[in-house]
Amino acid sequence: MVQIIMHHNAHLYKDTLRSMYEMRYRVAVGEWGWNIPGVPAGFDKDRFDTNDTIYFVCLDPTERKVLACARLNPTMKPHLLSDVFANRCVTGDVPRAAEVYELSRYIVDHGAMTQVQQKAVRGRIVSAVNKFCLEAGVTHVTFLSYMSSYARTIKYWETRPLGPPCYFEEDNAEYIAAISAMTHAGLDNLRHGFDLKDDEPFVSSRLSWSDNAAIKSVQQAREKKQTAA
Repeated sequence: MVQIIMHHNAHLYKDTLRSMYEMRYRVAVGEWGWNIPGVPAGFDKDRFDTNDTIYFVCLDPTERKVLACARLNPTMKPHLLSDVFANRCVTGDVPRAAEVYELSRYIVDHGAMTQVQQKAVRGRIVSAVNKFCLEAGVTHVTFLSYMSSYARTIKYWETRPLGPPCYFEEDNAEYIAAISAMTHAGLDNLRHGFDLKDDEPFVSSRLSWSDNAAIKSVQQAREKKQTAA
């Protein structure tokens, strides 16, 4: 099960969010060597974790341990690619549109799982993002990723680079900025590639009045921006 968390239901996930921020720091900083300015030790909550952020969190069967996470942020507002890594989009301006969101902090806690479990969790997270985008009217996601992750991404999503690969000396890795289309074909590719069932991924927002509450929130925000434009 993938939990979708937004501002309107965050009060139901206080412990989950805290565990997610701790896991992000432990993996991204402790294992990958990221340098994240402005975050306290042991807790990765940066300036792009806002009331507009949509979180995707995969929990273990006890629903206490965070196994993986990702977040979406509207590109019409400040986000990583616009405010930190804009120089990586050398093929043009940073994509900004009401129907385009940035995907970031896609992190899997590999040390907590077997390789088989890791594959299943990765599949659930990325397919939940794809499914959510389809239902919310988000047509594309932008991201900055490791080249190894980019190679996997192009197997499933229609993707184009926004610039050439770039080397970051501080964590000895190559990254690339890119944009991917969120399509039904992409979701089918993920289901096939990660051995998911036709009705997966299973998502929840812990709100009895709708699993679509988060989706409606994005749709309304997008329509408001389009009307203003």
